[in-house]
Amino acid sequence: MRTYIKKPDVICFSSFSKNEFALSPFNYRSIISKNTNLKTVGNLLESVSKGFEPGSDSYIEFSDNYFIRIGELDDLGFTFDVSRDTKRIIPPDNSQVIALKNDILYQTASNVGNVCIYIGEKGAYFNSHLRKLAFMEDKYYLFAMLKSIFCREQVDVLGSIKGVDNFKEEYLLNTVIPFPSTKNHPKPKKVKELISLIVQNILDKEEQIKAKNNKIDDLIEKELKGNQKDEKFKYKFPSISEIKQEGRFDTIPYSMKYKSLIHSVVNYTNGIFYISEENVAPGRTPPDYYYTDRKLKNTYEWITPKNISKRQLLYKTYIHTENPPSTKKYSLIFSGIRYVGNCYFVESDSEPIYCNQNTLIIDHSEKLYEQIFLLCYLSSKIGKQLQLMQRIVGIVPILYTDDFVKIPIPNFPKKKQQEITKQYYNPLPKNKDLTFKKYLETEKIRNNKIGIFQLNSEVLTLREELEDLVDRIINEETIKLKLKY
Repeated sequence: MRTYIKKPDVICFSSFSKNEFALSPFNYRSIISKNTNLKTVGNLLESVSKGFEPGSDSYIEFSDNYFIRIGELDDLGFTFDVSRDTKRIIPPDNSQVIALKNDILYQTASNVGNVCIYIGEKGAYFNSHLRKLAFMEDKYYLFAMLKSIFCREQVDVLGSIKGVDNFKEEYLLNTVIPFPSTKNHPKPKKVKELISLIVQNILDKEEQIKAKNNKIDDLIEKELKGNQKDEKFKYKFPSISEIKQEGRFDTIPYSMKYKSLIHSVVNYTNGIFYISEENVAPGRTPPDYYYTDRKLKNTYEWITPKNISKRQLLYKTYIHTENPPSTKKYSLIFSGIRYVGNCYFVESDSEPIYCNQNTLIIDHSEKLYEQIFLLCYLSSKIGKQLQLMQRIVGIVPILYTDDFVKIPIPNFPKKKQQEITKQYYNPLPKNKDLTFKKYLETEKIRNNKIGIFQLNSEVLTLREELEDLVDRIINEETIKLKLKY
């Protein structure tokens, strides 16, 4: 992993005294940058606004005012929105500051230094550990810099709660931002424009991912709700034979909520099916593996519950091994612990994908659309809820294969399955002959058409490209103005 911080081997007394005899490593670090064309965030800001911490009596379910908590910002992604199910809030009388769509919010606690762009359609109040940053110019370029390792390392301060106690406003204001020079390109402004365009493309792709995820959930919910048999749900306490059949004494599989959810699927007019236990297996950690965060020779993509989210890969990591993979073409990889329902799709056999023992691999069908429909349904709201309720809750909540296969799958018509799967998987050729003038317009048209899988893959590629561009600016290396990725 890249680093731009130098730590001293020895601390002299004068430096020790200057830092009020504190031994925090943060006070003695220095920034590594060949580029001297640096400016501080404080000199680039038009304004910085702080949120507020509500009292417990300020929360209300149906207020018109959304409220952003620090946990809603994405540490890796560029955008975020408040949940559609989030609680709302009554603000203090003196609070006038709200976040509007496309505003930049900066974290001063938990993931200190993380920045995200708010994409909610409605304005929202925000937590006191967030700052709304309004830059005078170069908004998207500066956002890319703040999101980079270079800027995050500058504010990597420790505290009792990951920086809450020790963070000071001056850390943000004194963060230095590098700007391109003629050593990068004869026209440094074109480098800034390139980075700004890439950022905006990522923002649009992430927004499309969120919209398509919501559409998948809505299509599944609408199909289930609109096609129910006449039989009404009636709750009954479990019988002894039912308990024997389940083989479990925990109460969740017999609860009214679980049985009601099951009924909404089983009562579907077009029928249901179950995944065969033979088609579900846990992943496997190869005994000879070692891992890396970079693609090297004889390394393979490595999936664990940590780097998958709702129908997305959060970041790439790789392992070296001589053992064969557990997955094959069209395999589905689901998290088997904690946050079940998160998943990933194996597109081909060309590059093996490995996953560890905390995942479940599903090979139900050799038909692409049937596999992807399964992925969409099992990662939907109802699919995730059923998996959560089937987990064995212990120190580490876990979903075993024999419990997973008890989840009913609605037998949606082929046309409906294909409509749903198109939101997730719809490959199209990448745009060619892109120009600075038409780049965003052309990319947005394509972003609207391709599926979540393709969008996610391209976001990861563009994020890596941004980090490389930032590194080249810092080290004053030549930059080619290429828009292909």
